[in-house]
Amino acid sequence: MTMNNVNVVGYIEDSVEDCDVFEYGRSQLVTIAEQAPNVITESCLNDLTHWRNETLTPEAPPPRSFVVDYVTHWPVSFELPPLSYKLGILLLRFNSPCALNLLRWSAATEHNYFTTNRFWLLLTQDMQDLELLGDEEIFIPPDSEMRVLWHSLGEESSFNVTLIDVYKVAAWKPLKRRLVGKHLRNPQHIVHALQHFGSAITYRKNLEGIVFNTAIVVAFPDVFTNIEDMTQRHIDTISKVNHRLMLELANQFNIRYNTYQTVNYGWRQPNGSFDGLMGRFQRYELDFAQLAIFMRLDRFALVSFVADTYHVRAGIMFRQPPLSVVANIFAMPFEEDVWISILALLILTVVVLLLEIILSPYPHNMNYMDSWNFVWGAMCQQGFYVDVRNSSTRIIVFTTFVSGVFLFTSFSANIVALLQSPSNSIRSLGDLSQSKLEIFVQDTQYNKIYFTESTDQATKNLYNKKIAPHGDYIYMRPVLGMEKMRTGSFAYQVELQAGYQIVSDTFSEPEKCGLMELEPFQLPMLAVPTRKNFPYKELFRRQLRLQREVSLVNREERKWIPQKPKCESAVGGFISIGLTDCRYAFVFFVCGAAISVSLLLLELLCKHRRRIHATIQEYMHR
Repeated sequence: MTMNNVNVVGYIEDSVEDCDVFEYGRSQLVTIAEQAPNVITESCLNDLTHWRNETLTPEAPPPRSFVVDYVTHWPVSFELPPLSYKLGILLLRFNSPCALNLLRWSAATEHNYFTTNRFWLLLTQDMQDLELLGDEEIFIPPDSEMRVLWHSLGEESSFNVTLIDVYKVAAWKPLKRRLVGKHLRNPQHIVHALQHFGSAITYRKNLEGIVFNTAIVVAFPDVFTNIEDMTQRHIDTISKVNHRLMLELANQFNIRYNTYQTVNYGWRQPNGSFDGLMGRFQRYELDFAQLAIFMRLDRFALVSFVADTYHVRAGIMFRQPPLSVVANIFAMPFEEDVWISILALLILTVVVLLLEIILSPYPHNMNYMDSWNFVWGAMCQQGFYVDVRNSSTRIIVFTTFVSGVFLFTSFSANIVALLQSPSNSIRSLGDLSQSKLEIFVQDTQYNKIYFTESTDQATKNLYNKKIAPHGDYIYMRPVLGMEKMRTGSFAYQVELQAGYQIVSDTFSEPEKCGLMELEPFQLPMLAVPTRKNFPYKELFRRQLRLQREVSLVNREERKWIPQKPKCESAVGGFISIGLTDCRYAFVFFVCGAAISVSLLLLELLCKHRRRIHATIQEYMHR
């Protein structure tokens, strides 16, 4: 932090008659009349007002820790905006009762004005005044920016100051001091000392074993074994993947955790309250969480998110229906021009065979209709019932049967390949909602919430058609849902990381290759939450960012979050063929049988038409 980055809009003093300020140039400490005409200074700071913060009121305001007694503690109207840049505050003669009251009021839990983006400069002429900051009610947190400037005037009124950095590990801990610079003779020396000192947070990593109230979520306690159990990575993955990060945080800052266990991340209830983890934050029972949660708008009013960690993806996993289910595979082995060529070959063979029958000098046992029976029999590898004796006709029969063998072999090979091929009929959520696949959903609370909150029309249609009508029946554990998806015509909505783990453990190689996934909604990033006005927020944020920079976050991600299984071999082994795959063959058989029975009835009718006619006439004359 340099003084050039501090925008000091005014200063605070105990008496308006004595307005001593240090001139640091443009954008540095300036007079109250020039830079902050709206700041009202009155005796004892009873009505000191800064800009009003027009933000949304938190649903759960922090408990008040500033107790008013109107002797040493009296209310102060002093509001600071949550600016993104640094704001400088200059406090003259902070050893006065009014200034100490302001420091107590600013350090209260409900205010927490000692933050990183507010630079406090306290002036004094007596080094003994530093002992006043040891008051337990003046908590100067480790992520604050407070300096004490001790200045003394010599005989020749020479400028000579000493700059000291002060903070506390905790409110009940003693005041810690660190020299920033001494014997500073001019403002340039002060700026140089601050630049050389750098960020104060860098020197404040030992929190001396203080205990924080934290919580962890175990959503499936009935199957949860251990937070380090690698055999069940898909159980409470979010808690496990963040566990090592929070342990490293404790080791780095020398802190300890008083950990509570909950079974729910916390969602808004109809009465406006939250349950689970967020409910504890709403009641100010926790300092921060030992894991990351979704950054949702309804949670921003209760917590502050210090750093994002991982990204969870939730998708609908399914296997594309077999090609034989969605298409007539018996018409697909040959292209259209091949089918036309086969028809032309049949017609040509019939024509040549008829010419042979008509023009041949030798007698035949064939009639004209036998030529059509011969061609269809040859194509279907059925043989021929007529004994052909002359050579020319035998050549026709031979070439026709050889052509039929080639065509039959190609057709059969393609049918086998098509029976093992998945279709590409489901490419979007709209296709999935129109398909015959049933959908099951992982039994997590956020799935129910994000489906109902989604504004995407395709997702809403899918939910209303496939999910909502079935109630709670479709919500199940990943192991059961993935098994249904593997063995039947089902789709399963699951955290993809958990689904990948089950796929790697239970699916065969051909089954892995046929998997598809669609994301009905995008989940927010996971971030570590802290309570509002948490005085250690900036320290934690920097350390978590450092863990990402040194790839600790990436290491834990590769350790706990399974990646999508690769398709090593798409060639399957034994595949069972069901009635659905052969339905067109059965339809063809039923149609043929129906035509055959109809012709039989017609033939019987023609043969016995005289007797039937006589019977009808006899019945009508009665």
